[in-house]
Amino acid sequence: MYRLPLVCLSCLALIGCDAPNPPAVAALPPDAGAQTRQLAELKDAMDAVAPLPVSAPVTPLIGRGYSQVAGQKAKLMNEKRLLAIRAARMDAMRDLAEQIHGVSLDAQSTVRDAVLRDDALATRVAGMLYGARTRSIRPLEADGYEVELEIDPHTVGYIVRLARKGG
Repeated sequence: MYRLPLVCLSCLALIGCDAPNPPAVAALPPDAGAQTRQLAELKDAMDAVAPLPVSAPVTPLIGRGYSQVAGQKAKLMNEKRLLAIRAARMDAMRDLAEQIHGVSLDAQSTVRDAVLRDDALATRVAGMLYGARTRSIRPLEADGYEVELEIDPHTVGYIVRLARKGG
């Protein structure tokens, strides 16, 4: 006789337990330092990113970069190899930034007497990357390296949101 109201009250109590956590910034003490406040704001921003649906495959975004060893300005071969790996890594970061933020193109053509006289094309990439992990570093033939970096799709969503906010 009293079981139905008891079951209903139990369900209501359990529903109330599933309330979202308060923002980290709200839980900070009044004397929190700037670094602690910044960390709390970052946590709140990451928590606000909508998770991908469970059915969606979670594949990382991959950027590849390449560089030659011979073109590096160093005396020792080991230094040249390390510089080539660093250059390939920077190229992979540029590739990821292009995929996430896009590429800005500037083009100018000059035509005189119905003849193309000058044609200039410039590209520019600007953006922030967070959470890029090195996936692989592979030597290519005798004189090059390929570096692969990856970024988790959830982190890409966070980066895009930050870029839209202007932060």
